[in-house]
Amino acid sequence: MRFHSPSAIGHAYILSSPSREDAVRTARDIASAAVCLSGSDVPCGVCRGCRKAAAGIHPDIITVRRQTDTKGNLRRELTVAQIRELSLDAQVLPNEAERKAYIIEEAELLNTNAQNAALKLLEEPPRTAVFLLCAVNPQLLLETVRSRCQLIRPDV
Repeated sequence: MRFHSPSAIGHAYILSSPSREDAVRTARDIASAAVCLSGSDVPCGVCRGCRKAAAGIHPDIITVRRQTDTKGNLRRELTVAQIRELSLDAQVLPNEAERKAYIIEEAELLNTNAQNAALKLLEEPPRTAVFLLCAVNPQLLLETVRSRCQLIRPDV
């Protein structure tokens, strides 16, 4: 996915696809565009920001995933504590790029409290952040969350 400039990227997207991998791949493309240093027709794929994004080492691209429990099993949901941590981090200026990109994998697994915590960020987003919610079934997200995000269906 390409944008004419980093400023053309909205503050929040829901990336919905039956394939979780397609949604995450599109989120990574948008995140790369958000940290691209070329200034136009982003992501360029060749600048330092794009190369770091492709290598998975850009400090301004943060991925939120389900955590594991003490036995090493994935938890059933994303928690309010994870969103509160993300919220605190979003208030800190980016390290290298103009914006930070937060990729929330399996966003439909955000529990209700976590979604309500995310709502504050989506309603009053820091100007230096973009939120990318990946969901197989976006209908599981609260209507108030969905209404504050642009929906993209990568496979369509």
